[in-house]
Formats: sequence, structure tokens, C-alpha cells
Amino acid sequence: MWLELFIFALLVLLLRYYFTRPSGMPPGPMVIPYIGNFLRMDIPIVKKYRKKYGDIFMVELGPNKFIFLCNYKLIKESMSRLELSDRPQFDLNFILSEGVPAGVIMTNGKHWQNARRFLLRNLRDLGMGKTYLEDAIQREAQLLVEDFKKHSGSPTLFPKSLNVAVLNVVWQMVASTRYDMDDERVLSIIKIIRSFETTTAMMILEFIPFIKKIIPDFIKNRISVYAQMANLRKEAKALIQELKAAHRAQLDPDNPRDVIDEYLIAMDNKSDIAEYFSELDLVCVTFDLFNAGFDTTSNMLRWIILYMIKYPEVQRRVQEQIDAVVPRDTLPSYQHKPNLPLVEAMIQEALRFSSLISFGVQRSPDRDIQVGGYLIPKGSFVFPATVCCHYDPQYWEHPDQFRLEHFLDDQGNFASQKEGFLPFGTGRRSCLGESLARMELFLFSSALLQNFTFSAPEGCEVNLEGDPRLPSVRMAPDQNIVITPRTKED
Repeated sequence: MWLELFIFALLVLLLRYYFTRPSGMPPGPMVIPYIGNFLRMDIPIVKKYRKKYGDIFMVELGPNKFIFLCNYKLIKESMSRLELSDRPQFDLNFILSEGVPAGVIMTNGKHWQNARRFLLRNLRDLGMGKTYLEDAIQREAQLLVEDFKKHSGSPTLFPKSLNVAVLNVVWQMVASTRYDMDDERVLSIIKIIRSFETTTAMMILEFIPFIKKIIPDFIKNRISVYAQMANLRKEAKALIQELKAAHRAQLDPDNPRDVIDEYLIAMDNKSDIAEYFSELDLVCVTFDLFNAGFDTTSNMLRWIILYMIKYPEVQRRVQEQIDAVVPRDTLPSYQHKPNLPLVEAMIQEALRFSSLISFGVQRSPDRDIQVGGYLIPKGSFVFPATVCCHYDPQYWEHPDQFRLEHFLDDQGNFASQKEGFLPFGTGRRSCLGESLARMELFLFSSALLQNFTFSAPEGCEVNLEGDPRLPSVRMAPDQNIVITPRTKED
């Protein structure tokens, strides 16, 4: 009797699930009702589904629909649409703000528009992409070279100074502060930022709400680290509140020094957009800038070093060109950039090959829309799968090979404009720090390759597998490398 009732109820749920689904949505694998079909997310699975279902496919997790766009032109067209400007909204996005939308990365509508406009204007005023900032990066590059020399000779993990140098550049723009390479405070900040990167287990709980509700707290905390995240939130907020208090005490409205000063001035001005400049927003915007401006760039520098180890002939070609253009007692500068096409091509190819943000910045339509002939429901998650563009043979002659020629013309000149290439996203949510990131990648990587040759320890192979715990961000795996100082004879 009870078994028959259970089977009948299950059948009713299945029929209700399938017959209430809107028609015209993208194809995808078979779905387990109310659970989904997407408990694992990684590049091989996305590539497999693209091959099977085409350039648009849909997977589900709980009640959430994930639509993947895997075609360059489709991504370019879709991401420029106003109705696809929003970011998905769920609790994990607002850990720092305790459930209230704040900051710039995860907010939507007028809140996001005002925050982004404010940051773009002030970052430009503070030197992003200008000579002033180049000088700051070169100072950090010189200190980075000096610290790398201390780690030369024997196998070593990536020196922590690589993180500190990148963070110091962002820190100077945001808070007019820099730290020594071995300062414990900055290492603590890096730990906080890194720890905020979510794990797959946390994401699964977030996307299947009924499981999240029925799992006991002691199990939930164990598998999803929610308790740890609460502690990290306290640490991050305490750090930023301390910065804010110090800036408030020294604030000169006529001479703002950095982003925090500019934000405090905006908070004090009673304008029609004052509601978007709150104490909570200051905390979240500051953390957004540290997080976005530090982690992706330092991670990309690690990938560059690993690729130079894996492809020593590329490393040698780049070093020979640097030696021919830049005096050995002078660090490379932006003035040298036009004469260093191999450095630029190497950075671009590393961005393509790593596909750091493999599935792009997720969007969520604010209404039902049509994309590529399919219905994309309001509130769904839309992933611009840039990794598919970066390995598409339509745009790359040898997509699975690391080749500088992908970004060089027939005369050996740098070819910057390439279809199929979206390392910084596209459309209204494209990376607002792209010019800063490009300057850092050029100056840091060229300084390191001018002064060092990188290799794997004897008998070891370089590991190019990304961190599986973070499927949408390809974190370069930490591993032993050998740093060898170059001499004038090299």
C-alpha cells in the first residue's frame, strides 16, 4: 500500500516536472527532476556537451537552469545585450555583506551602474594605464627580482613575493599603502582573499535549496565551510574597517589620495546617488578590488612561468628579444613594448592557453529572451564559455599547441586583434581593470624573464592541471620550480 502510494506520488512529480517545463529551451542531457544533472562542472564536461548538443546547451542543478554559450560570435552578441547585464543573485555572492547586495562585482541595476562608473573614473584618475602607475609597477618588479634571487638554485615553490608584488600595486591605488615582501599582514590578507574562493561542495548546497534546508548544521558546516566563511567575513570586514577609519582621520576632500578617499568623499556628498555609497558598500567595493585586481593577475603570472618551463624554446626566444632591446641593467618598460612583439604574443598566448576564467562572468537575464533561436528563461544562469572560443579550430590553426604565431603576423609583428579571443570578457560586464592587468603582466613577466630562466627540478615534469576544486577559475597548481639567475653571457 505505502509502496504504491510512493510510486504514484513520484510519478505525479515526474509528470508535473516535465509537462510544466517551457518549450523551446536549449538541448542538454537528461535531468533528474528537482535534483538536476550537473553535479560536476569542469572543462572536459563542457567540451563534451558542446560536441554533443551544439554551441548552446542547458544543464540543471536543483531548480536552476545553466545555459552555456560556446560560440565566439554568439557570446559577443549576447553579452552586449542590456537584458543580459545582470549577475545571478544567490546567498554565496553576499557572504561579506551578510545577504545584502553591495559592491560592484555582484550587484545589478543602478547600484552596479553607479559603482562601476565611479570606479572607472577614479581608477583612471589614479593612474590606471598611465605612466604614474607604470613607475609603481616597476618599483615592485625590481623588488620582485631581488626576492626571486634569494630563491634561486634549489627547487622552490612559487615565492610568496609574487603575490605581494601584485597586491601592492592594487593596494597603492585603493589605500595608498604597500607592504614589504615578507610582511605577515599582507600574507594574512592574501589568505583571506584566497579563502573566499568557493568550493564545489558549497555551490551544490547553494543551488539545491531543499537539500540545504534539511541537512543538519554540523554536516553543512563540515562539507560547505559555511562556519569558516563567517569567520573570514569578520576578518575581512575588520581589516577594511581599520583602513576606512585611518582614511577618515586624514581625509582632505580637496586632495583625495586613493579609492577609499574618493569613496568617503562620495559618501559625504548628499547627491541623488548617495544611497549607493554606504559604509557597507565601501567594505564590499574595497574587497572586490583587492579580490579581482590581485588574484587573477598573480595567478596568470604563475601560468606564464609554468608555460615557460613547459616550452623552453619559447622562453629562449622571448629572452633573446628582451636582451636585444633592453639593456641588462635596465628593467623593461612600456617604452620598450612596441619592440617586444614576442613578449606580447607570449602573454596573449598564455591568456588563451590557460583560459583562466574558463566559463566567463556569469549573467542572468532580467526577462525571458531568445538567444541563438532558443528560449533563455528569466533568472537562469548564462555562462559565456570562453574556453571553447580559445580552443576553437575555426579561429586557431593549432588550438592545442602553445604557439606565439597565434598572435604574430607574417612579418613577425604583434597581432593584437584576434577573433575567438576573450580573456577579459566582453560587453557591459567586461573586466574594468583590463588595462591595469595588461600593464602588470607585461612589466612583471618581462622583468622576470630578463633576469631568470625557469625550469622544472631534475627528473620532474611540470604540472599544468588546474585546481579541480575551482572549476570555473583555472588556478595554477603550486609546485616546485627552479629559478636560475641569468648572466650577461646567457
